[in-house]
Amino acid sequence: MNAKIQNILNRFLCGEKLSSQELNDLRKVFAEKEYRAEINRWLENNWEFAASDDLEISFDNLRTKIHEYESAKNGFYRRLRVYSKQFQRVAAILFIPLLFGILFYYLKINSGDSSFYVAEAPFGEKAKIELADGSIVWLNSGSKIRYSADFNRKSRDLELDGEAFFEVKKQNGKPFIVHTSQLQVKVTGTSFNVSAYSDDPFIETSLVEGKVNIQLGSKNRNIELSPGNAITYTKQSREVFQHKMNEEAATAWRYNRLIFINDNFSKLARKIEKWYNVEVVYNPEQFQNHKLTVKLLEGEQLSNLLQIIETTVGAKCTVDGNKIRIIKI
Repeated sequence: MNAKIQNILNRFLCGEKLSSQELNDLRKVFAEKEYRAEINRWLENNWEFAASDDLEISFDNLRTKIHEYESAKNGFYRRLRVYSKQFQRVAAILFIPLLFGILFYYLKINSGDSSFYVAEAPFGEKAKIELADGSIVWLNSGSKIRYSADFNRKSRDLELDGEAFFEVKKQNGKPFIVHTSQLQVKVTGTSFNVSAYSDDPFIETSLVEGKVNIQLGSKNRNIELSPGNAITYTKQSREVFQHKMNEEAATAWRYNRLIFINDNFSKLARKIEKWYNVEVVYNPEQFQNHKLTVKLLEGEQLSNLLQIIETTVGAKCTVDGNKIRIIKI
């Protein structure tokens, strides 16, 4: 692999836009399996510092990403452009996740001069982000955060749609606030998980370390949460239920583990859809009395989970493309 190809590959890994000729040169190299060992050695020597527990960079997944890049030149990857020095700093930390499980783009709001960044983990993938204040955010599958380009200058506010785990750097006089559709979580320095998918009937906050203040919408009600505890807010009834947190179940997704602890079937189905990027079709009335406790380790296949469901609840699971049908038998 010559210096020219190495340069193109470096730029591709950093999320830079490639010309048609550069993309063609890169595609030719990855079309030849004889380069597999050489490219894997080059990746190991040059990119090992960027590896993480839930990310593997190799000849095969790079070849897949090159194909996706080519197929979506006018879509996904064209938005991975550098818009400011602040974004360059973030991109320098995140260039690998940008290509493997994160969509990072810039928005200019028409009314006024407000500018925002959006980081999004597509369905079936996850992402890790370091914010300008040093706080770390892990995004679960199908989740996104939105925050001002002025983040950490005057305030530390962001909006969450989906599920995220936060490790917040403490700053006196500058609280970190997570806004969801019906409540906000205010902290100084702490570790906590928030699940607030727009299509879920609840919002759940689980506290690992520190202290958080939950502010509930129109009722102007505040709840302080202590470590090891969680609250579940039901959107429709606006009821709040405080309970002990199961840390393993609340945070396992960060480590590529899928855990259900006495979950009802509808909640399980939603998790499967987000985790595996599939559609689950079933009759809710047939499964309304079923609860499951399942622990899947990293790397286990969807087929293993479907076998467990079939055995546990007496059902037949069939897979058709990205659609899973579950029928009670």
